[in-house]
Amino acid sequence: MASILNNIGALGASRQLGITNVGLQQTIQRLTTGSRINKASDDAAGLAISNKLNADIKVAGQGQRNANDGVSYLQVGDGVLDTVTNLLTRAAQLAQQAQTGTVDQTGRDALNAEFQNIIGTISNIEKSTTFNGSSVFGSTLTVAVAGYGTVSVGVTTFNSLVAGTDTLASVTSASAAATAITNLLTSVSALRGTIGAGEQQLSAISDTLGIQVENFTAAYSQIHDANVADEVVNLSKFQILNQSGISALSKANQSGQSILALLQ
Repeated sequence: MASILNNIGALGASRQLGITNVGLQQTIQRLTTGSRINKASDDAAGLAISNKLNADIKVAGQGQRNANDGVSYLQVGDGVLDTVTNLLTRAAQLAQQAQTGTVDQTGRDALNAEFQNIIGTISNIEKSTTFNGSSVFGSTLTVAVAGYGTVSVGVTTFNSLVAGTDTLASVTSASAAATAITNLLTSVSALRGTIGAGEQQLSAISDTLGIQVENFTAAYSQIHDANVADEVVNLSKFQILNQSGISALSKANQSGQSILALLQ
């Protein structure tokens, strides 16, 4: 029906052109942001899921960094104990030398001077070794790792030489010092074994969290990220529809001119 008051064809073309423009703007936004979901109305369920996955990625990533920091903490202790082991080995050598009768008192005093220096150095190492301002030896570090709660790692103190036997002034005291050093070497070796086990535990946790981050990221990307290939296809489609819609609307608006011919 020809009508002067209402141009139904133009109304339909205008409505469809509006839908096309919305799709075109959404496609352009997805291509410029790289995200398929830019507002809740794009995919409400997908937004909720992707937000949870994004939080999981951040938490697991931080847990992995925490575990790696714990490994670094233990490595500091292990490196120091390697030096302590070398010092104790030298002290044991001095104690052995001081026990022989071919060394006179002057020589024994010289050996004892070096021996005392080693004892003082070991004591200072134990007290001064820190990590981020906190003492490494004699403290417990709590490492928070996602999915594992908290993991406690500690580096216990290593005993100083037994008081009263830490001298090489005589054959008897040198023998006692040698025994104390042997015991201390055993304690340090056991402590390094404990540290190594802690490093392995935290390294395994770090590797596991790394796998989780990778999988969480893949799931997040599948839901949240825009498929560029699909969006490029949509861009071409909406551009064509937009141009054809404008042309159709123009022709629909011109259809009223034919009514004037009936009035002539």
